[in-house]
Amino acid sequence: MNDTLPYSVAAISDIHGNVAALNAVLEDLQSQPVDRLVVAGDLVLSGPRPAESLDAIRDLEIPTIYGNTDQLVFDEQHSEERLDWVREKLGTDGLSYLKGLPFEHRITPPGGRSPEDDLLIVHATPADVNGMLVLQPVPFSQRPVTPEAEARTLLGDARANLIVAGHLHYASCGVPCGQRYSIIDSVGFPYDGDHRAGYAGVRWDGQEWHVENHRLGYDYDKVAEDLRRCGAPFGELSAHRILQARFRPVT
Repeated sequence: MNDTLPYSVAAISDIHGNVAALNAVLEDLQSQPVDRLVVAGDLVLSGPRPAESLDAIRDLEIPTIYGNTDQLVFDEQHSEERLDWVREKLGTDGLSYLKGLPFEHRITPPGGRSPEDDLLIVHATPADVNGMLVLQPVPFSQRPVTPEAEARTLLGDARANLIVAGHLHYASCGVPCGQRYSIIDSVGFPYDGDHRAGYAGVRWDGQEWHVENHRLGYDYDKVAEDLRRCGAPFGELSAHRILQARFRPVT
């Protein structure tokens, strides 16, 4: 039996340039001390304040990985109006920071053994930053639960006590191919019909990691108005997504 002391991690993901939601999460974390805070990617694209969001994360000096939309932004082979708008806001230094982020972050708890006791944090899946590993159905989504053969490919050879990811913008959990897996809520753009910003607390009890999801209210109406006024080419679509908390908003 592993007799190590409890160890706690806060995981946040999918900020997407919504600095108001990010600030609500960071303020809440001040009253919930954790041993480590990790950002699981998708920092800047889609919201009205990409530079402010990135600055807030950088100021924390915490482990941060890149997500699929971060990759779109820093990969200059992709040329789209929405990407160019964000790139201009971030500047050369911000883009350089994004490009230097790692793909994953692994935590071995004090006294634990790797990989069997590890918490592995990725953006989407261990093998693909764009992968869709659906563990449970959710309202407003047409995606079925991922078949085991496809899940095996998305997991690759990753092994951990628990894998935590974002990317889908709603919380779910499962054990695909025998691997414990938890997807956490989005900070800036939840897609489960609940407007509140989300993050997860992940606690090691000496034997397993356990996830507790948290949701926080903030002024999302103000963010939607900011989106409509900030000049972003995605402003109107993102405003609808914020107001309806859905990926495919009803217009």
